[in-house]
Parts: sequence; structure tokens; C-alpha cells
Amino acid sequence: MDHRALLLLRAARETGVIEACVTNAETVEEVAEEADVTERAARISVDALVDLGFLERMGSGFEPTNKMLGFITKTDVRSIGRLPHELDCLDRWLDLPETMRTGEPPEKPANWTRNALGAMAAVDESTVRAFVTAAIHEKPDAETVVDVGGGPGLFAREFARRGYDVTVVDTPDVIEADEPLLEHEPVSLRGADVTEELPGQYDLVFCSRLAHTLSPEENRAFMRNALDALEPGGTLVHIDQLRDRADGAAMLAAHMLAQTDGGETYTEAEFGEWFGDAGFHHPRVEDVPGTDYQLVAGDKRDSSEGA
Repeated sequence: MDHRALLLLRAARETGVIEACVTNAETVEEVAEEADVTERAARISVDALVDLGFLERMGSGFEPTNKMLGFITKTDVRSIGRLPHELDCLDRWLDLPETMRTGEPPEKPANWTRNALGAMAAVDESTVRAFVTAAIHEKPDAETVVDVGGGPGLFAREFARRGYDVTVVDTPDVIEADEPLLEHEPVSLRGADVTEELPGQYDLVFCSRLAHTLSPEENRAFMRNALDALEPGGTLVHIDQLRDRADGAAMLAAHMLAQTDGGETYTEAEFGEWFGDAGFHHPRVEDVPGTDYQLVAGDKRDSSEGA
């Protein structure tokens, strides 16, 4: 979707045109009245939403299509898709000049968490399988796994499908949204700020695209907590885009500048320093086959190993 379509959708959401289209309005005139926009604006917006596949013509009126579901319901995050979160992020991109001056992004909108989970739930299955396979390769004898920052549980479900005892640890608001989504899955849920603590003991600590959302200090704190949460001989696996290895990492860092108050992308050397300072040994980096991501792993020393 090009920038014009995104900006149109943003304007339609901000003015209430989308809300009018999915609630009571059945004609262009009713959209104009309910959203308090001009009839010209309503007509052009409705025409564009039809062309984009969000509305379908029904006689002299229209109806929302399944593509509009993400704007209608927030109950099941799997129905939201990527687009609402893309619009939330676009708002922050438009505020980037002020963020660059102050160092603080604007307040998150009301549906930020659920929209973000909707985008995470839309990750394609091949990527999920590739990430999980790469992580298992680093600790093939693991039995217990924690998916840190696991969001809607895509990776946790894949680990569980392969026979692992899996826990998702994420912020309390995410876990609250996850409970109805994962209540029938063989996955445990725990809410925590992982820069403060990582509850439980595990053979494998798995993180998918977590590091770039955290500041260097937060990454250091998390890695110390991860070491404490690992059984002796356990392994921490980060999967992310490294700034000196992934083509899109510089723009991902710019995205984090717009979206977070400390996140960015990091180099192989920075990861190596954090692993070493936390007490991990045997740090290593591998490309994840079939993706543009890298895996960074390190092990907790077994009690039988020397210093």
C-alpha cells in the first residue's frame, strides 16, 4: 500500500469516516453528516475505500468488507491484521520532528497494544517456523522454553506443537489480551517487565525481534535477568536484524526512533559485549535461513564447566 492510501486511511479514521461507514451510515450523505465532513470529502473517501477493497458497493450504498475487520473489532487480535498498527505508527512518524527535538515519542493511542498484537499475529507461518527451527538448533536438548515478548503467541504455539513446555512472558496488558486467545493452547502465560525480572527457570530463552525495541541499558538488564532464568547449560537466543548485517536495519532503527523512547538496531559487537557482560559464554551469530534476520545466541555455563 503506497503512502497516499495510508494517509487517506489515516484521515478517514481520524475524521470518523471509517466509523460512520462501519456503523450506521449507508450513503455518502449519511457519512458526511455523521463524520461532519463535506459531501465532496465523503464521496471521494468512500470511492477510494471501495477501490482499496475496504467497502463494497450495494445498490446506492455500501457495506464494509472483511478487509475492514481490523477497524471494527479488537476482541480477537487475529482478526485485526497489520493495517491499524501501521496507521498508529504513521501517526508517530508524522510526529517525528517533535520527537527528534524532545527525545520522547507521543502518547500511545487507546488501541495501541491490541493493534500491535494484530500486526504480530499476521507474521507469515514460514517465518515462524524458520525462527523456531533456528532457535531449537542452538539448544536441541531443551525441554522448557520461554518466549519473551511473545505477543499473541505465534512462536509459543509452534514450540508447543513440537513438544516443548512453553511459557510466554510479556507485559501485563499483553498477557491480559492473550488469555482468551491462548486459553485452549498448551502454553503458560506470565506478566512481567523483563528488564526488571524474568520469572521462572528454563532451558531456552527465546526472543523474537525484542532487542530493537529496547535501549542499550534495557538490553543489558534483560540479559542479566535471562541468565538468572536459565538452567545451567541453558541458552539465550535473540533473533533480530543486526545493523552491520541486515540491509533494512538502518531504517528499522529510524522506525524505532519514531516509535520508542530508546530502541534502535545494534551491531554484532554490541550484542557480544552484552552477552559477555551478563556472564554468557560461547556467543555466536548466524543468519536465519530464508529470512533477512540474524540469530544471536549465548550459553549459561554448566556447573561442571570451569570459569
